[in-house]
Amino acid sequence: MELGLLSLGDWLPDPTTGVRVSQEERLRAIVEMGVRGEELGFDVFAVGEHHFNDYIVSSPLMMLAAVAARTRRLRLTTAVTLLPLHDPVQLAEDFNTLDQISAGRAELVLGRGISSDGYSEFGVDPAAAREETVRRYDLLRRIWAEPEVSWSGPWRPDLEGVAVQPRAHQAEPRVWMGTGMSEDSVRWTAELGMPLMLPSIFKPAEEWRDLVALYRQLMHDSGKGAQAVVGACSHVHIAPTSQSARDSWRPYLTGYAEWANRMRNVDQRVDFDRIVAGPAVCGSPAEVTERLLSMKEALQPDVHLSVLDIGGLPAAKVTENMELLADEVMAKVR
Repeated sequence: MELGLLSLGDWLPDPTTGVRVSQEERLRAIVEMGVRGEELGFDVFAVGEHHFNDYIVSSPLMMLAAVAARTRRLRLTTAVTLLPLHDPVQLAEDFNTLDQISAGRAELVLGRGISSDGYSEFGVDPAAAREETVRRYDLLRRIWAEPEVSWSGPWRPDLEGVAVQPRAHQAEPRVWMGTGMSEDSVRWTAELGMPLMLPSIFKPAEEWRDLVALYRQLMHDSGKGAQAVVGACSHVHIAPTSQSARDSWRPYLTGYAEWANRMRNVDQRVDFDRIVAGPAVCGSPAEVTERLLSMKEALQPDVHLSVLDIGGLPAAKVTENMELLADEVMAKVR
């Protein structure tokens, strides 16, 4: 199992001080997280995409390019790219630029997002998100496969012998589908023959077991077993002892969850203890190792991404988490 880091880019005040760093400082901290991640031996660094709220990373490929320029080994991926909001030609140009700068380390995780925020501003009907994802991905694949693309359709200007430059560094970039909330979405991902990246929230990783098994079976039955790649994500916090981990993370996770609920119009009391007993991983190195090994046994994921930098947690504390994970957990769960 490869280990990586995922930043969703929320820009919230520190609940213990009320101080919110500048946007410049927050964005630079995400870049530094990726650079330090390579130094510590992590395999992957992922950045999410959001629009028009206090998740302030709207262009993850730009963030990843800054990390690419200062790293040599780390794989760099979005998580997710909201494909219905993107023109495939522009996306290919931006992705290919990152892929060249990184010497072939770029990947995409495509998705529709957990809400329809931003869709109307980009002129996209949320009800057509799946259809838009499929047809835009089809054109994106053609751009990568063909030196010159001729294409026509009702939803963007026609292409006549267009040579998108730069070319991707990789002959076939790896593209994941970020989904898994239902059997229908898993069947859809397997039908497309794509790797499956599970969500980071909503329920414990072990509860994805049946859907992951279905995905692998469908991929095997269609002759695509070798392409059946699974990724999982978890919010993670680690400290020298389990009690200190819970005490230090409680205000940050609680504040983040309350903010996320408000943004999604969810009227539900946040129960910190329930979250850390379920979808989130929190504790000492031994406890975090045990939780990740339990997830590994249940899902056999190829990649696991840890979300560490939520709720205004200071960058220095994020780095401490990364270092503890690398020093005390990484070798055991790999």
